[in-house]
Amino acid sequence: MVIRPLASSDRADLHDALVRCGAFSDEEEVVALEVLDDGLKGGLEGDYPHLVADVDGVVQGYVTVGKTPMTRSTWHLYWICVHPRAQGLGVGRALQAAAEAFVVARGGERLVLETGGRPDYARTRRFYADAGYVEVGRVVDFYRPGDDCVYFCKAFCAVPG
Repeated sequence: MVIRPLASSDRADLHDALVRCGAFSDEEEVVALEVLDDGLKGGLEGDYPHLVADVDGVVQGYVTVGKTPMTRSTWHLYWICVHPRAQGLGVGRALQAAAEAFVVARGGERLVLETGGRPDYARTRRFYADAGYVEVGRVVDFYRPGDDCVYFCKAFCAVPG
């Protein structure tokens, strides 16, 4: 597996992964593709850096991060998507670790992410908790009734008080 920057030739494979993974609504897929296109324009130094997982020449997933505006050193993890054919093979974990290394290399002190609170997102929440992310907040019924927004954070170094 090779983790590398996003290339324009990856877009179709990543669109396929977004649709097939079954985790995202149509609206979320549209937004993810808009952010992907922004990532293609800006590259690793843009607002939405993307890294992809390439396994034997086939793109199997991606991660998107971005520096959080008006903060000194906080970043957001916006998306991790792994094609179903590659789920359970460590692709998501490799992408998450690469995103963390990317953020730390740029002076980031923490990563914040939001995910759904529905029961079908329990596996996603467990993925982040197992990686050392801590649930730091929840907005009840944020997305729709019964679907909370759950905030997670992982700090990489002590922040001066």
